[in-house]
Amino acid sequence: MGIPIAVVAQSSNIKTGNIPTVWVGRNLAQSRESCDGCPLLASGDCYAQYGSPSFAIASVARSAKRAKSWRRYTIERAIAGKHRDARFVRFTALGDAARADRDQVKHAIAVTRSHGLAVVGYTHFHRERSAQWLKGQLMASVQSVDEARDANARGWRAAIVMPRDTVGTLRNDDGSILAVECPAIAASRMGKTFTCNDCASTKRGALCDASKELPNVYFADHGPRARRSLPVVR
Repeated sequence: MGIPIAVVAQSSNIKTGNIPTVWVGRNLAQSRESCDGCPLLASGDCYAQYGSPSFAIASVARSAKRAKSWRRYTIERAIAGKHRDARFVRFTALGDAARADRDQVKHAIAVTRSHGLAVVGYTHFHRERSAQWLKGQLMASVQSVDEARDANARGWRAAIVMPRDTVGTLRNDDGSILAVECPAIAASRMGKTFTCNDCASTKRGALCDASKELPNVYFADHGPRARRSLPVVR
């Protein structure tokens, strides 16, 4: 048995849109346990564990405590209660699914796909042997172009955190595309709104659906200590 998961039906997250969301752990301590060994957790530079998602998990825990049950936070209940326009389930808002209870995560992925919804999520532990079953299910979360290439060589699509002022398409030396910018972040930079759910609603489907044969995706650093100064890549 690994760390349990909880799934909420709807979300007020402006970037993702209103979609069902998986949380790893039933409190902040369990969630952080699932991320043990990640350098971003150790450095305090993790947006999720040290940002607003870390506060939201307490709200979920309080709700479960009042109900004296976690049964309302199953994938089945979440999908039944989702917004009609939701096109994917987020794995995860907090915590790493590679360290969660494997049977629960497998079940959540299977139920998600059986309802025609995409699975969108990331793991920092893509190098661990125990996480290899998530290849093609989740993206490898990496911190550099070199890490992305390494993940690709091992069969993972990658989600890359780049310096915060990076824009445009990242290309290999031969001109081929290495990674495209998250369209939600690109739209935000131009004062427009384009959510992850909008991305999943396109004919192409969600860029971060690891089951699709698409380029890597990158995100300009939005962590709490993003202070670097930074190349513009086109």
